[in-house]
Amino acid sequence: MKGVRAKQHGLKANFIFNFIGQILTLIIPLITTPYVWNVLGRDGNGQFSYSMSIVTYFILFAAMGFDFYGQKQVAACRDDREKKSAIFWEIIILKLLFTIVSMAVLLGVLFGAGFGEKYDILILILSIQIVAVPFDIQFLFRGDEDFLSIAIRTIAMKVVGMVCIFVFVKNDSQVWLYALCLSLSTIASNLIMWPSAFFRIGRVSIKKLSLFRHLKPALLIFLPTLAVTVYSVFDKTMIGLLAKNPDAENGYYEKAYQLNSVALLLVTIISPVMMSRNAYDFSEGHYENVRDHLYSASRYVWMIGLPLIAGFAVLSHNLCAWFFRTEYDGIPILLMIMSVRFIVSGFSEILGNQLFIAIGKNQYPLIATSCAAVINLVLNYFLIPIYGAVGAAIATAACEVTGTVVDFIIAGKHKYISFWKVLASSWKYLISAGIMFVPIFFMQRAMGETVWTFLLIALTGIIVYALSLLALRDAFFLKYVKIALGAVKRFFKKGKKAEIVKNAETEDAMQSSTTTVVDERDVEEQATSQEETLSPEENEKKNA
Repeated sequence: MKGVRAKQHGLKANFIFNFIGQILTLIIPLITTPYVWNVLGRDGNGQFSYSMSIVTYFILFAAMGFDFYGQKQVAACRDDREKKSAIFWEIIILKLLFTIVSMAVLLGVLFGAGFGEKYDILILILSIQIVAVPFDIQFLFRGDEDFLSIAIRTIAMKVVGMVCIFVFVKNDSQVWLYALCLSLSTIASNLIMWPSAFFRIGRVSIKKLSLFRHLKPALLIFLPTLAVTVYSVFDKTMIGLLAKNPDAENGYYEKAYQLNSVALLLVTIISPVMMSRNAYDFSEGHYENVRDHLYSASRYVWMIGLPLIAGFAVLSHNLCAWFFRTEYDGIPILLMIMSVRFIVSGFSEILGNQLFIAIGKNQYPLIATSCAAVINLVLNYFLIPIYGAVGAAIATAACEVTGTVVDFIIAGKHKYISFWKVLASSWKYLISAGIMFVPIFFMQRAMGETVWTFLLIALTGIIVYALSLLALRDAFFLKYVKIALGAVKRFFKKGKKAEIVKNAETEDAMQSSTTTVVDERDVEEQATSQEETLSPEENEKKNA
């Protein structure tokens, strides 16, 4: 049965909505980061980081790849309300079952062996985020390409969580309270989406549900995600187990990774939008559209990722000096090492999510991420005891390069995308980033480390980079400059048109008022004239 199709926005609109929601997911914690860093201290932040790394494994098991899989399935049948409703409830029930198992295992370990006295209470509080997993229904809205609803939800609940942190967290003994604020805001942000979901789905008889058909494809998505988690979260666990000063090293690593992830979002922001569109185009047989999207996304990664690498190479120490103010000495070098992710993670998103998962080839990301995970584990084991957080950052960079190389080998072998064509599209961005590096490098050497010098140098870099691309006549960059200028022109034209209409309405109102007055005068004059034409006898009768 065909239902009323949920309102969908275009790629550009969804990109903007997704960007707003995702950037606030990371920027709002960044607003609290200097406060939390100084209130909880380096060790308090490290304790939170280690505890969260433990809970993340159980969150991952509870989710079991159903979110990515559910988004793809909803996108493929978004015009069929009955089929979409069945998929929705099947995914929710499966997430609930896996959440129950995950919580049972965590509580068993927690109250059995435990994780250490200073970590147990934090892990118990953070486990609220495991309970929140079955209530997370973003996959429904992403599949329907409605990123506006997600953005609104994210803004509201992140702001509430931020306010709670500033109001309640006051000293270094309140790490547990910080964890509670984050956990409650997570479950609240999931629950707030449910009322609007019922306008998109309907009731489905439990007899018509087929749960187990989703397990194998979801598992194929879960395994690559598990491998990615090994080298994005397990780093923190291994630092906690192998480093000489685990709390301090985890504190450095957590904040460096957080800053890096915010900047990385500028590169990967298009992935959820493009994944839904590619899944839909592929299901409709529009294969050339999928290929065009992949090449456009590749140029976007080069255009954003290369200047970010140049910028972090120059400005990492400046950023940390005014952002953290104290005990930040181990963070700048981590930011420089992690900056390689701006390119390799961008292409990993393109090939892994926008291509392989979108077209149902889930086994390919599994191969790539498994190779990367092995590299990460081996390097972490040898490097962390010697170099601490720096060793973990090196291992992360190396394994992400490995995973992306494997992705390209598989994609090239099956002729989904040409590596050489992707590489050839980078030269203008590489030259422009190199030109940008020169002035900002010498500016940083000549200036102090303050927020104002950081902003001035960053702005200079952006301008130089943009002018370089304009001089090189990069078609991709010029296309979006024209789009931006067109949007600005339409905005002012719309404002001018509204002003003209308002003036016209005012003139019409004044003219109407004048006409009314004139008409009244005409009536009075006509009445007077009639009175003058009456005979004396008629006037007397009228007066009588």
